[in-house]
Amino acid sequence: MRKVSFKVKKYRNSKYYKKTRFEGINIMLFNTINKTILIILLLSAYLIYIIHRKKPKNPNQIFSIENKENFINISSFPLNEHYKLLLPKYKYHPLKKINPEERYNNLFKLEDSIDYKKMKETGKDKYIYNICTLTKAKYENLYARQFVEYYLKLGVEKFYFGDDNPENVENLSDVLDDYIKKGIVDIEFIYNRNFTHMDFFEYSFRILKLRCNWFLLIDVDEYLEFTDKNMTIKSYLDMPLFNKCDVIKIHWLPYDDNNLVYYDNRPLMERMNHPVYDNFYSKIHKSIIRGKDYKVILFDSSNHQPNISNVNDQCDALGNFERYKTGILGSPKYKYGYFRHYIFKTAEEFSIKMRRGRHRGVKFNYEEFVDIFFKLNSFTEEKLQVIENILNRTFPKYHKNK
Repeated sequence: MRKVSFKVKKYRNSKYYKKTRFEGINIMLFNTINKTILIILLLSAYLIYIIHRKKPKNPNQIFSIENKENFINISSFPLNEHYKLLLPKYKYHPLKKINPEERYNNLFKLEDSIDYKKMKETGKDKYIYNICTLTKAKYENLYARQFVEYYLKLGVEKFYFGDDNPENVENLSDVLDDYIKKGIVDIEFIYNRNFTHMDFFEYSFRILKLRCNWFLLIDVDEYLEFTDKNMTIKSYLDMPLFNKCDVIKIHWLPYDDNNLVYYDNRPLMERMNHPVYDNFYSKIHKSIIRGKDYKVILFDSSNHQPNISNVNDQCDALGNFERYKTGILGSPKYKYGYFRHYIFKTAEEFSIKMRRGRHRGVKFNYEEFVDIFFKLNSFTEEKLQVIENILNRTFPKYHKNK
């Protein structure tokens, strides 16, 4: 044992050992410096990418800035120029450029909101509002105001919007500013979070669930209409049929384009008044959910309804308990009412919606949705030409008979 110890000690005192150890330290330092430089370069490149992405070269671009295929320059496209000229002339113009910090007030946070003052007045053991809407909106400035005004007349007390617009493009606050100041509308900017509809509903409902007695989880193109014109949402939900229901599912009733081709400033319900009963979309529904402290994840399979295994007390529009696990409810039940659904609107509005894309990073399948458009709406050469011009492509199947 002593012999080995002596050899090790002798080796460590040798010039060879000291030399190799010094070289090893140099190599380690060199590698560390290289790695540090590489990390700094990567972080710099990522920072440049973020800055470049947040500052589009053309401020007039009103479409998704992630994918060059989605770009449309509003100033160089004649049909879009027509669309731009017809924008409602509100106090805050929908296309005006504002600073990112002015985009929203983060009012979903209770301590920063008007809701907090109302909660102090009503007491924490009571709901602040009876009926609210929860809506994710992207490029909906043309329709958001008429949506709010319609549902105010129907009895909604509070509107919670998720603004999914890219920065320096459209801003919901531009057209709803007066309602925000009155405390009727709250907006939260969600574009950078890349929320799907299910993500947004789950996130928002967790925050807002105890503020409202009922939530309508709907989009800006869905208008609840009752067969009894004197009925309000409150009188409908107060019916004894729904005393034991936590979720009420109401069918869509799709509306076609009424043979219109271009957008105009009239309200949707005035422009398009022709329902299409026998259509796949008439079997789909949207939900009204009771505000409640559910202990489970609600939206993990569909944004049309909560998960059936997590929330059991789900009813159809007539108060019957049902157990469908998807957003397709079956045969429409229009006895009391339905959601008027303006799926595509005119050919011009449909095409622009397709070009803008869905939530961040997801594009529409043009061929598939053009087929669906012409299943719901009558075919004309003019409509096809508008669609092809805006989407900048042709659809050969519709030219076969020429």
